[in-house]
Amino acid sequence: MKKKKVDNKKGNIYDRIFKENAHELFLPLVEKKLEITIISYEAIPEKIQKTTEREADFLYKVKTKKDKIFLLHVEFQNKNDPKMLRRMSEYHGLFHRKYDLPIHHVVIYLGKRKPTMRNRMKEEELFRGFDLISVYDMDPKEFLSSQVPSVIMLALLTKFEVEKTETILRFLLSNIKKHAKQEKDLKKYLEQLLILSRIRNLEKITEKIIDDMPITYDVEKDGLYKKGLLKGIERGEKRGEKRGALKGFEQTLLAIKCLKVGKTIQETAILTELTQKKVREIKKEITEEK
Repeated sequence: MKKKKVDNKKGNIYDRIFKENAHELFLPLVEKKLEITIISYEAIPEKIQKTTEREADFLYKVKTKKDKIFLLHVEFQNKNDPKMLRRMSEYHGLFHRKYDLPIHHVVIYLGKRKPTMRNRMKEEELFRGFDLISVYDMDPKEFLSSQVPSVIMLALLTKFEVEKTETILRFLLSNIKKHAKQEKDLKKYLEQLLILSRIRNLEKITEKIIDDMPITYDVEKDGLYKKGLLKGIERGEKRGEKRGALKGFEQTLLAIKCLKVGKTIQETAILTELTQKKVREIKKEITEEK
């Protein structure tokens, strides 16, 4: 029987969404739940060099007369290493994660000078657990009342009655649309929402509501849309072709839509059958209008 491969891509997608929005999403949540006020913060590179390349001197699985089983980790040291305590702490985390057994650490010092290395953690250095914030157990209103789209999205992951799913989603989408500053931001949040909806198996209903609601950019209110319409009509009138007016208008409209949602000039030209030069002109007009 073949073992199913673990799909790490899905987890990575969720991680990326949360990391992209961490500063505006999780910091306020942590402040609220831990009752603290953060006055400043600095992002630290997430990839930390691990000690996995460094092998332990000796590691034994031990069983005592009283049937206690634990790991015995022994290191030999001939110099005073000020970082020894940190190294042993790293070993502890790695071994505990891998073997899930109690661990007893021993350093045997072989140097001539008196050992000055610390061998005990201070109280504030000890790992005693972590604070747990369960989004599922929170009231969706706590997120729906926010003005930050990435925070509003978390309402999808809270606990609410099944029959209220559609109502919650519609209100959630409405608020995201209201507070998204630009069209590209709205597009990003909707894509992220669809991905997050998979966590609760709500992808189909979320996609349906997005399609049903007038949530995308209203291009008919755009000045460039109107300008494109007039140019298309003028072009058609000059050629004496109604068909030309319609096609010119449709191509310009489609080009505006494509560029608004982030398509490249080349992609837009292919989709609209316009020249890349014409697409550049339309893009320039969009930029000037902004």
